This record gives sequence, structure tokens and C-alpha cells, in this order.
Amino acid sequence: MEIVKANKQGVEAAVLILKQGGVIVYPTETAYGLGADFLNPKAVRKVYQIKGRNFKKPLSVIVSSLKMAREYVKFSQKSLSLAKKWPGPLTLVLSQIKGNKTLGLRISSNRLATTMVKKIGGPITSTSANISTKKSCYSVNEVINQFKNKKFQPDLIIDAGQLPNKKVSKVVKVLDNKVKVLRK
Repeated sequence: MEIVKANKQGVEAAVLILKQGGVIVYPTETAYGLGADFLNPKAVRKVYQIKGRNFKKPLSVIVSSLKMAREYVKFSQKSLSLAKKWPGPLTLVLSQIKGNKTLGLRISSNRLATTMVKKIGGPITSTSANISTKKSCYSVNEVINQFKNKKFQPDLIIDAGQLPNKKVSKVVKVLDNKVKVLRK
């Protein structure tokens, strides 16, 4: 696991790893997240392996704008109203444009996260950088401790220092204008 600072050079290194199908740890407005190019199935698979997460449990993503979100999901009047709370810790689960599946997405208020999404031109995964069932990580040392001695590890960590201990994002599913809170 390479560690880089949360600066321009660190972002460039992370973007390169993402474009090559790697997995990074990056700061969000809540906790550190595991990021991969969502449009690269092999990279997404790595995220599941690193977390030890059940492949049937979906991953959410970060997009850079409402325009980008509309490339992947359908918005109703109700979901558009909720999307006005973006950027921030609100994940909306909406119907994907293609198929019968849903996708959870948000726009992060963390500028570094949004910058990376803009630079790769598509969504990146946004799941907490921890082993499934373990606590979210708010420092690089916590991330390192969770993944050391594990078979699967992130390729790169962006060190933004100690993050404030905040709750993870609220998750709201909006289908057919019906709103259901999945996680407070």
C-alpha cells in the first residue's frame, strides 16, 4: 500500500491507479472510502475482495454532478428534490437507466473526492474503507491496521490526516416517488 499526501500530486497518483483498474483509499466528508472505477468490473471486484464483502450486497458510487448522475439513473420529481441536498452525506438509491437494477449515488462535499471523479470522467465506488462488519476508518493508521496481513489490499492511500468522526451517509431509496430510508 503506497501512501500519498492529499495534494495535487497525490490526486494525480490516485487517478492513475483508478484508470489502471486499481483500488484507492480516499477521504470523504464522512470517513475514508474505498474507491475504484465503477465502470471497470475487475476493479469493482477488487473492492469486494478487499472488504471481504458479499458480492450480492451492492456498492454505492460518487458522481461529480447531477448531470453525471443522470447518465446512470432515472430521477423523479421527488428524487430531484432530495438531490438538492447534494453535495453531502446523502446517498440516493434510484432505478438505473439500463435494466431493472438500482444504484446508490451521491456527490461528495469533499473536493478531493469530487476532483478525482471529474478527472476519471465517471463514478468511483464509495464504500467505507474497512473490512465488512468492522468500524469505519477516520485515520490512515486505522485503515492500515484493518488491512495489514490481508491477502487483498488497496493499492494506494490518500492521507488527509485525521477525519472528524462523523456518521456515514444517510441512504434513501426513491422508487416510483415512494421514499424509504434505508440507513439513517
